Order: sequence, then C-alpha cells, then structure tokens
Amino acid sequence: MLDAKRRARSFGAATAGSALAAFAGAAIAAVIGYEAVSVALARVATPALFARYEAETGNGAKLPPGFSRARIETLLAVQDPGFWTHGGVDWSAPLATTVTQSVVKKFYFADFKPGFGKIRQTLIAQFAVGPLTSKNAQLAAFIDVNGFDSAAQKWFGKPLAELDDDEFLSLIATDNNPKDYAPGTPANAERVRRIEKYLAGLCERRGFADVWLESCAES
Repeated sequence: MLDAKRRARSFGAATAGSALAAFAGAAIAAVIGYEAVSVALARVATPALFARYEAETGNGAKLPPGFSRARIETLLAVQDPGFWTHGGVDWSAPLATTVTQSVVKKFYFADFKPGFGKIRQTLIAQFAVGPLTSKNAQLAAFIDVNGFDSAAQKWFGKPLAELDDDEFLSLIATDNNPKDYAPGTPANAERVRRIEKYLAGLCERRGFADVWLESCAES
C-alpha cells in the first residue's frame, strides 16, 4: 500500500511538472509567434513610414538637411556611439536605446510600455527598420520625431541649423528631458561640461548605457 501511494505521488508530481513545462513551452511559443507577426507587419509598414526621410536624404546618400558631418558625429557620440556599425540594436547594451529604437518607439507604438514593448521595439529595430532603411534616413527621422527643431526654436528662438556650437551641445544635453535638464539650468550646464570632456578624449564612456557620462564627472 505504501509503495502504491509513493508511486501515485511520484506520478502526480511528474504529471504536474510535465503540464507546467508544456504550458510554459506553449506560452513561449505564443509570444514568439505574436512578436514574429509584429515584425512582419512592421516590415510591411516601414518603407512608407520612412519614405519622407529617404527622400530628404537621397535614399541615404546625403546627411539630414541642415546638419554637418561634425554635428552628426557629435550627436551620435552622445546618443548612439555604435550607430554606424550596429543593425538597429547595440547588443553590448541591449537595454539601452539606440537612435533606431528611439524612432521605432515613436512610429510603431501608440502607447509604449516596458516589458514586452521593449522586446518588440528591439525586434522591429533589428529586423525591420535596420535592414530596410538607410542610416541617414534613420537619423533624419530621429531628429524629426524627437522635436529637435521645435526645441531649438523654444529654447534659443532660432532653427536647429542656426544654433552655434554651444547652443547645439546644450540642446543635446537635455537628452529629451527638458523638465530636469533644460538649457540654462545647472544640470544642463554640468552635462554639457561632461560631454565636452568626453568629446575631447579627457574621459571615457562606461559603455553605451552610461548616458550621463559618469566617468566625466568631477573627481
């Protein structure tokens, strides 16, 4: 009788474990399938979403209007240093947000939420926007959807292309967070100082995720 009870308990535990594993496998398969459909739909939509920016940049042959090569490189050094070489996602810091992922967040989500939203954002950046659009079109879209020109008008009363170098750095230093890092605030001035040290090679970035350039702070 005792052996029978033990066998029954063992069978029950094994059955429960198998059911749990099967459920987990089915759930994972469902998520993968759902995200695969999301990427497929994104690939269909991408050419139309980026048509304007491809036209502005001559299908990637030209930089975004009003930007010099030096200013593009300054922007990327701060926002996405691996931009020219990654396929949409910087896998050295997958939780950080690349230029491409930033555009994906604006174009492909009505209400972005972390978690599964981040997974979908990453997959669309890597498998839809990255392979189907030019780098310069991605940059033009990034500048547009993040409101750089309107911010230049708001803070400095002039178009983005007319900012001087100090004003341009101050605008970049807001990091799309004007509430806490608005031009003219001590926080903005401190981030500009860190960016200047970083660009001059006087300190190093601690990986892509180090958006606040911690090693460039005063020691």
